[in-house]
Amino acid sequence: MSLSRLAVLVSTALIGFGLPTSAAAVPALTKADSPTAVSWLQRAAAAPNHVSYHGTQIITSWGPQGSSSAMLDVVHAASQGSEISVLGSSAPGAKAFVQRATTTDAAVDGGPLALLQATYQLVDKCCTDFIGRSAVLVEALRSDETLAAKFWIDKASGLLLQRQLFSADGKAMVRATVFTELEIESSEFLSHLPPTVPSGVEAVGLGKVGHLRSEGWVCAPELPAALKLYDVHQDTSNGSLQFSYSDGLFNVSLFEQRGALDPAAVEGFGATDSPGVYVRYGMPSYVVWSSGGIVYTLIGDLPPDQLGQVVRSFPHELPVRLSAIQRLGSGLAKIATWLTPMGALSPKLG
Repeated sequence: MSLSRLAVLVSTALIGFGLPTSAAAVPALTKADSPTAVSWLQRAAAAPNHVSYHGTQIITSWGPQGSSSAMLDVVHAASQGSEISVLGSSAPGAKAFVQRATTTDAAVDGGPLALLQATYQLVDKCCTDFIGRSAVLVEALRSDETLAAKFWIDKASGLLLQRQLFSADGKAMVRATVFTELEIESSEFLSHLPPTVPSGVEAVGLGKVGHLRSEGWVCAPELPAALKLYDVHQDTSNGSLQFSYSDGLFNVSLFEQRGALDPAAVEGFGATDSPGVYVRYGMPSYVVWSSGGIVYTLIGDLPPDQLGQVVRSFPHELPVRLSAIQRLGSGLAKIATWLTPMGALSPKLG
């Protein structure tokens, strides 16, 4: 399954839900992973498919806006999916349902496991305890041996108890997902909410990327921060495309729609040093701009400096003044709510 905002919030919160994905093309491994570390992460990726649970989870991110947090009540039925409710004062009562994924591609907390193995060195740090449960600690290291992530995995169930992500220098924590309470259930059944994905969203797959590029869409096979393209979807109602990128830890979705950006669509966003580029930091962060007749909306959980690198890698043109008829409200934030359950809660969570 893949997580997402309650996906890129529940891209960090749950342990593997989302849309079916295509197998990611990854480079050959050039470093030695600990076989034990890989085995534990494989177990964490598989655990939600056969373990039901009820728990309280806190997700926190740090960025230019300061810290942003959400407390979630998660009820997970292995045969159905997860019902996620917001607790506390940020958006009390807001709720999303994450349907059980049918894909066999392994993912850990929203990041494809194949990309995690290809990008980072995985190290077994042995045994620890967490929220009263016996656990193992696995670390992901960059090629320069700086710390990229820590994973706490429950020995008994294989569930991911906590994940911490770190800045490029390995010194500052930029995102944390943690269970503060967890009960393993022998069985669970959800009278769940309707699925968040509309029938008009279809998988395109990586095999058609070349054709899309010939039609003028920008679909780079990789982006700065070691992000690799691993999936493509299209909204057949308006022709917009979603390109999904990850390094196995961080996730971004790039939405492209033909037209021009309506300034009203970015009300509440902050201006950047680049004219016509607007940003809203949070869980996840949004960056919106238009260039060459395409409106771009980048949604992800990257640290701000890396998010800026990714945005700068795309085409940019100075915005033109539009008539009311020419304006196109991108509507891509709405598309994001269809594709990610955390997206469905993001306007309430900020």
